[in-house]
Amino acid sequence: DYLAPEALVVSPWGILDREGILRDLVENPNEFPKYAVMNPRVVPVGEGCAVLAYTVSFGAQMLYVSTVYARSGGRWRAVFHQRTPALRKPESEG
Repeated sequence: DYLAPEALVVSPWGILDREGILRDLVENPNEFPKYAVMNPRVVPVGEGCAVLAYTVSFGAQMLYVSTVYARSGGRWRAVFHQRTPALRKPESEG
C-alpha cells in the first residue's frame, strides 16, 4: 500500500515500475543492521504532492535519497524514489 500503482524507482539496475520494485524486494532483500536518517527536507510541489529528500547513513555507506509522495484517497503514497550513493561525506553532515 506504500507504493502508488504508477510508482517508479530509479536504481543502478535501471528504472523499475511497481511490479519490478516488488519483485526486486523479494529477490534481493536488504536488511540494514543499523541506519540513521539525517537532514530531512520537504518541498511541496503543489496541492497533494511533495518531495522528501534526506540522507541515510548505514555502516560506512551513505546515500542521498529522494521520494515523491502524492496524496490520493486520503493517503500519501510514494510515486517516485531514487537513491544516490554518496561519493564522500559532506562537511555539513559531520
